[in-house]
Amino acid sequence: MIGIVGVGNIGSIIAKRLVESGLYKADEIFLANRSQQKLIPFVEKGYRLATPAEISRFCDVIFLCVKPQDSEEMFSQLGKLNALIVSTMTAVTIERIILKTNCEKVVRIMPNVPAMIGRGVVGVSRSSHVGEDDWKRCCKLLSALGTIVEVDEKHLAAVTALSGSAPAFIFVIIEALIDAGIRVGLSYETSRLMVLETLRGSSELLLRLGDHPGEFRHVVTSPAGTTIEGIYRMEREGIRGALMKTIQETYLKAIQLQKELSQ
Repeated sequence: MIGIVGVGNIGSIIAKRLVESGLYKADEIFLANRSQQKLIPFVEKGYRLATPAEISRFCDVIFLCVKPQDSEEMFSQLGKLNALIVSTMTAVTIERIILKTNCEKVVRIMPNVPAMIGRGVVGVSRSSHVGEDDWKRCCKLLSALGTIVEVDEKHLAAVTALSGSAPAFIFVIIEALIDAGIRVGLSYETSRLMVLETLRGSSELLLRLGDHPGEFRHVVTSPAGTTIEGIYRMEREGIRGALMKTIQETYLKAIQLQKELSQ
């Protein structure tokens, strides 16, 4: 049985994707959440409700999806565990989870919002006590969310900034590009379609061919043409530096949160 403690944004995505991918049936997944109101749609679809204590007794894989600041209350409700633990909690370390649960099989993950349609990126770190069988099972579950990228735990804050938070930054960029299209005379619908398809095609081109982005940028850029004029403007406005600083400051915030929670 699968247990999910905390059915907010990420917990909801995991619960839905495990069923949508065909890996589990709804009645094989136990859900626990502070607000019972959020669980009503899941009950209607056949998911099973439980307390954290019941999940700790009945489930052999437990997803911990509460907010980091609520982790202490959750740990007290769960008690000691004997399961494979998969945590989405930002900044709550594997060491701390082991200390609080007395369970050494711990995997920390950082999925992003495109996991909602199975196209996310899932940064993953595991404790040394997660054996190959448990690891294979974990990867099978996480494959429902998207592409799995294993990293050392010390890099999870960077994963949080680059792929975890980045969809929000990308949505801002997309919105700006759509508005730019509207400004030069295109309809919202046309501008939106062209921006999204251009982004998708550009990403797939890089994924398929594996080249550095700069190589394709030069393919598009003609001498004294329109593209180089736009790039020159982007450099003058500091777009590259602004994006790098955005990721850096998000990363530093994740580090700060980890230090606060460890005190």
